[in-house]
Amino acid sequence: MDITGIAKSHHADIHKAGKASSKLSDSLREQIAGYAREDAAQGVYMGNKFLALRKSEVAKVAPDRAGIPGVSADKGGIGRKYGQVR
Repeated sequence: MDITGIAKSHHADIHKAGKASSKLSDSLREQIAGYAREDAAQGVYMGNKFLALRKSEVAKVAPDRAGIPGVSADKGGIGRKYGQVR
C-alpha cells in the first residue's frame, strides 16, 4: 500500500498468496495436537511420530536436494569453504 492508502495490485497478490500457502489443514493440525498430547504424557518433546510426520510433510513440498547438481557438500559447498568437509 502506498501513502495514499491505495493498494497496488502487484503488492496485494503477494500477500494473499503467502498467507494462503502457509495454512495447515484441519486434519494435519489435529494430528499434530494428538502427537503433542502423547509426547507430553510421556515427557518427550517432539517424539518420533511427530518427527516422521514432519519429515513426510516437508518431503511433499521441498525439492529433492540430493538430485540438484552442485548442492552436495562434496562439490565445493559451504562446508568446504569453511574447512568442515575433507
